[in-house]
Amino acid sequence: MRRDSVFIKKGIIVFILCIFASLGTTFWYTARMNGFQGFRLLLASVTTSLFWYREIFLLLVFIFIGLHFLIPIKKMYRWMFKYRWYIGIGILLFLTLMRFHGDSIAFYHNTIQSGVGNEFSTPIFGVVRPIRSDEFVVGTPNLLASLQGGNLFSVYNDVLRGTDTLNLATGVYIGLPTLILAPWKLVYAILPVEFAFSFCWYAPLIFGFLMMMELFYIISKSKLVSFVGSLLIIFSSWYLWWGFSVYFVNAPGVIVCLYYFTKESKLYKKVLLSIATALCFGSFIVNLYPAWQVPLGYMFLAIGIWLIHENWSSIKQFTKRDWLLLIGALILCFGLVANYFLSMSEYIEVINNTAYPGARFDSGSYNLNKLFYYIQSPFYAFKDIGNPSETGVFFSLFPIPTIAILWCWIKEEKKDWLTGGLLLVQIPMLIYATFGVPQIVAKITLLSYTTSFRIVDIIGLIQIFFIVILFSRYKNAERFHWIIAVSLSFGTAAIAAYYSWRDYPGYLNTIVMGVMILVIIGLSFVVMFKVNKQIQQATLIILAGISLFTGIYVRPISVGLSAIYAKPVAQEIMQITSNDKNTKWIAYGGGIETPAFAVACGAPTINSVNTYPNLSLWQKLDSDNQYNEIYNRYAHVKTVFTNNSTSFEIIQPDYIALNLSYEDIPKTGANYLFVNGELEFDTSNGYVSLEKIYDEYGASIYKLVY
Repeated sequence: MRRDSVFIKKGIIVFILCIFASLGTTFWYTARMNGFQGFRLLLASVTTSLFWYREIFLLLVFIFIGLHFLIPIKKMYRWMFKYRWYIGIGILLFLTLMRFHGDSIAFYHNTIQSGVGNEFSTPIFGVVRPIRSDEFVVGTPNLLASLQGGNLFSVYNDVLRGTDTLNLATGVYIGLPTLILAPWKLVYAILPVEFAFSFCWYAPLIFGFLMMMELFYIISKSKLVSFVGSLLIIFSSWYLWWGFSVYFVNAPGVIVCLYYFTKESKLYKKVLLSIATALCFGSFIVNLYPAWQVPLGYMFLAIGIWLIHENWSSIKQFTKRDWLLLIGALILCFGLVANYFLSMSEYIEVINNTAYPGARFDSGSYNLNKLFYYIQSPFYAFKDIGNPSETGVFFSLFPIPTIAILWCWIKEEKKDWLTGGLLLVQIPMLIYATFGVPQIVAKITLLSYTTSFRIVDIIGLIQIFFIVILFSRYKNAERFHWIIAVSLSFGTAAIAAYYSWRDYPGYLNTIVMGVMILVIIGLSFVVMFKVNKQIQQATLIILAGISLFTGIYVRPISVGLSAIYAKPVAQEIMQITSNDKNTKWIAYGGGIETPAFAVACGAPTINSVNTYPNLSLWQKLDSDNQYNEIYNRYAHVKTVFTNNSTSFEIIQPDYIALNLSYEDIPKTGANYLFVNGELEFDTSNGYVSLEKIYDEYGASIYKLVY
């Protein structure tokens, strides 16, 4: 009883300290965001919802930190690992309930009716990342567009491109193909839009982290190693800057589900695991991005072969019922895959015949220098590097893990199939990313569908698997002599520093570069040299710290969709489209965000991003097929009005200009013009006149009168 009383008192003290710490941090952050504009303004912020959203979020963070002083750390983390899936789902539900997400749609706060909106129009933490335009200018508006109008959840929506556009390819479609493409999107049929958006934003991240940790635990049988391995992937600059690749849910999902299928005896669990295997395998197939999919396929094939070899004794004891379940799962998988590709046939046919991206072919070239960018990648969230997506990598210490694991594999009498398989599939990848391969070899191996700049990302991923294996399956294996270990560690750090200085001169100052060189030398040495358990654990904790530092600030934390829908012009657009279901719009001015904003508000916009080209419209404007090579592509479309004949021009591979003749405007069927900024329009053109119906805060709407 006395012990319980002491624990309760300590708990109350810790909780009170957490409240004060979170409130203090919230006040400080709010003052910082407001430019420290005075104590009275700071006190007034307490009355805002924004303040309390920050406070709730930070209070939970500080409570978690406080638990480290209240509960024995090992006991707490053992409990957390045991209930990891429940905790992950709980976090997802909390984020959904609070309507949190990490999209940079706050970009619209300053580009459409700048500064006008409500308190949630800007992030509660973090900053907008303009480089994520594929997300907030393409993915999010396309998704929101599919939730507008009268075709909710159907096969097509008529908002994107101002014509029928496949929801399955661009938005939300509630149907069988979505079950295998992105099953979390089905939640849009249940939850209000802002809650569903939050759920779908975090679901692949959280389930990706859990699934990778599960796979690493199967490989390592170590809680710490599996946790750190998952952190190195999910909190890497590659994963967080590019977007949350579903490959890190479905690819490890196949291995994990099959593994537990071999261990399970209860029928209902075997049925569920077989269905989950089918869904994960099918999802890997239908989420098409061959540049990463092909090398990932080889990598997980090697892991799958190891899984079969490791569990062969259990597989040999499978009953007829077990085999029927697996065959049934395979039939289900290919049935769903066939259904998906049938549903997407229109899109696939069109996109394969475009000028961009079209059909790609590559046979490799030197790009190994990218792998060494891990020396600078932890700082991308804090210092601009231009394009952190393209330079994002895993903190892999390449080539140290490959050298160390090859040595251990050779020295071990019993050869590990997992190590051997990953080393084997890495060989053609290294050749491809160093010298290239003959075209015939590239075609036969399917590597022609990737590029050397993409395949090096998967080589980096393999290094993370090697680190997991080295710290678990080979933790007691014979390693290099300390002189060799030191030499290779210094050499690796020097190469990484050289490529950073050469490719991004001045990005890291001398002090930071020196610190990172020492960190790489120290971590590489531990990987190469046999050290005691305490040093290994300390090294894993350092790797975890580097991962958290790399990823924690990459994405902003925002609430809801106010950055779009709190704008007065958004309300006006939605009012017009609700009263007139047959509108068509042209978006003018600003940048690529203007048509994206229009479709997010439900305006069928002819020059919204062509995720696949609207050939029927473009050919109306180009009857001689003169500009087919320009508009027959995935493209953002900038519209300029002209008295000359209609023409098209390329601004960059995914961005074109439509120089639209006044004479041809009626051919588009547009009857509304949304203008962001100043409008250049010859009112004496003789074909079209304008009737202004809205003008406020730099945004205007005109009715086109023919």
